[in-house]
Amino acid sequence: MENSLRTEPVPFSVDRRFSLAGSLRRGLPMLIVPPVLLAVILLANNLYLLEYFHVIAGSMWTGMDLVLGLFFAFVMKGLNNSERTKVSMRLTPTMLFFMPSISAVTITAGIYLAMDLSISFSSPYMVAALVIAAILFIQGIGIFLPNELRVYIEIIHGSKNREKIVRLTMFNLRLSLLQVIFQVAIIVLMAHFATGVPI
Repeated sequence: MENSLRTEPVPFSVDRRFSLAGSLRRGLPMLIVPPVLLAVILLANNLYLLEYFHVIAGSMWTGMDLVLGLFFAFVMKGLNNSERTKVSMRLTPTMLFFMPSISAVTITAGIYLAMDLSISFSSPYMVAALVIAAILFIQGIGIFLPNELRVYIEIIHGSKNREKIVRLTMFNLRLSLLQVIFQVAIIVLMAHFATGVPI
């Protein structure tokens, strides 16, 4: 009786669209398009487009982190591990390809914008913005991206270890919420640069 109640984890079935080729087909445009757009704008040397791109890219980055950190974290809490794994499968291409790309171009565009506007890099406000940006970048490249790669590898191989997939995904969702806090701090600093009003 005891043995009949014991359930062994079984590999989940991977959607045929969730393959290396399928992920690259959907993910590479999300990875490549933002840097290409930034490169075109920088080559055009258009300050207006650079400022517009920086604001839009930053809004997308913050918006994605807000959705992931609040909405998806809340949704995932009410699901079992099997359902959470399926959500992770849907989120992974976006989190793996789009998030590193949009965060990198936002920071890069911000640095170029600061140089074009002759904002002093020795300004306490600018130093604070650069420190926060460095923290966000380190979190993204050093924690977020490696975790997403681990999730991707587990899913692509049809791993039995759903707990690991869920644990890493939930950790990244919480990290997204932490990144929102840092991003709001940068927005406050950017508002100072735009208006000149002291914080």
